[in-house]
Amino acid sequence: MSTPRTPRVPAAACWLLVGAALLAGCGTVGQAAEPKQSPPAAPAVTTAQLATVVRTYDQKNNEVNASVDSNGLAAIETPPLRTSSQALMAISKSLGQKASRITSTNPRFVVPAQPGYPRWFLSISQRVIGGVPSSQPTYDVYYQETPSDPFLAAYALTPTDQETVGPFALNSAGAAEPVISGTGLLIAPADLGQAITSHYVQGLRDKDDFAYSAPLDDMLGNGFTLGRQVLGTRGIALTRAVKSVAPQVFALRTADGGVLTFTSVTVTDHLQAKTAKSTASLRAGSNDAALLGKPAGATAKSFTIDRLEMFMTYIPTKTSGTKAKVLAYSETGVSVK
Repeated sequence: MSTPRTPRVPAAACWLLVGAALLAGCGTVGQAAEPKQSPPAAPAVTTAQLATVVRTYDQKNNEVNASVDSNGLAAIETPPLRTSSQALMAISKSLGQKASRITSTNPRFVVPAQPGYPRWFLSISQRVIGGVPSSQPTYDVYYQETPSDPFLAAYALTPTDQETVGPFALNSAGAAEPVISGTGLLIAPADLGQAITSHYVQGLRDKDDFAYSAPLDDMLGNGFTLGRQVLGTRGIALTRAVKSVAPQVFALRTADGGVLTFTSVTVTDHLQAKTAKSTASLRAGSNDAALLGKPAGATAKSFTIDRLEMFMTYIPTKTSGTKAKVLAYSETGVSVK
């Protein structure tokens, strides 16, 4: 399997369905003419073409899942999503599970306007999973490295019912601004992986730059804290630390000057028996046991588990007086030893 190439964030993006050329001004006789303004760059692809990308991905993704074709994922996805999908496919195969059919409906798009490569776009759609419509839209990032490469899905995240995503900042031509640095932001996008992990592992709620959110504090934070407490009563110590932060970062400016970002991080959990009589265990039928290749369960003095976490996060400006907010996340065990 070839080594995945690292996405680079392109220089501009625009709403496909919003577009109006700027009018060039003209000077009067005896006055210097105002410089003509270049019209905004037109989208390199049409709405119909983007809809075809999403539709084709859904079709091929369903085919790959139905045939449990892990190698086939390389033709439709790129990390970090592909890393998660490959692990989930291995887990489902080990547990004898079948993936539900997924269809994306009524997609809306934010797309790169630059003519060069690499390029990416954001698709916002309602997903139907196993015939059941999702209550919230899913945000999918698709990335294309070169003209000869297909668009590959890089992120897929769905906010909870309690979270909303604000509008993007658009200029008069309908262009949105991709962000490639942390200048002026409360947290740099590249620092989110470590900052988010520290927030819930160290119990920093109301003490750092993150506002409360259900995905971060209720689901991820409380879940980790409860797991550590339960394991502690069994004589098992659980520690979690950041292993690596993925370079695949995509961010767009929001109307209030902040950014909506897509980032990922790999964290390492270490389960260690604290006494000679205690042992760590992976429950039968659990994803971790299945990923280890022992779906009936496993016990040992210690286990090391790498988990890939993907986040969709709103980051405000430093001067806004507001905090960053994790709007959606997903977590997948990708390695167990």
